[in-house]
Amino acid sequence: MAIKIKKILMGVFFSFVLIGCATQPLTQKLINEIGVDDIDRFQYYISTDIILTATERVREPNVDNKGTARIKESSYRDVIIISKNTMGVLMDSSIDENGIMMLEICFEEKPADSDKRIMFKQDTPGFERNFYIGYTDPRRRALQYGNREYTLEIATGQRVYLNIKVKKSEIEKKRIRHVKGRKVEN
Repeated sequence: MAIKIKKILMGVFFSFVLIGCATQPLTQKLINEIGVDDIDRFQYYISTDIILTATERVREPNVDNKGTARIKESSYRDVIIISKNTMGVLMDSSIDENGIMMLEICFEEKPADSDKRIMFKQDTPGFERNFYIGYTDPRRRALQYGNREYTLEIATGQRVYLNIKVKKSEIEKKRIRHVKGRKVEN
């Protein structure tokens, strides 16, 4: 019996290959692969550091007791820094009149700041296109963040886009058997 077992050696092997967990740009193709119903469960990340700046100027003209006109000008600069790979969550999604999906992402940690969102959308339709920041005024790189308008500062030539982490794994099943051959029967 042991000889028969040796002659007919069969085995089934399962190999599990972890391809890896990588941060990659969010595209319509990736959304379609995973499922559009799951986009509210993704953990979103930004591709590069950004600085949002809002400047408010206050001008206080008055006349002193000697009749001299005085103008006091001051400015208040509100700066928000969102570092590369900062985590964000989807607050709302919609599709514009051209069929392009728009995603509103909140990176703020406090639920009270949920109105402070950055809108991301594809610059043109296509399955391989990234989701970039959607400006209210692209020429000035202005965007609405909460109840204020901010200017986006990034390195020249860079564009901020959304990333998600994708863990890919592959399971391979294989059956291995050794064949010893067959003799002619006379």
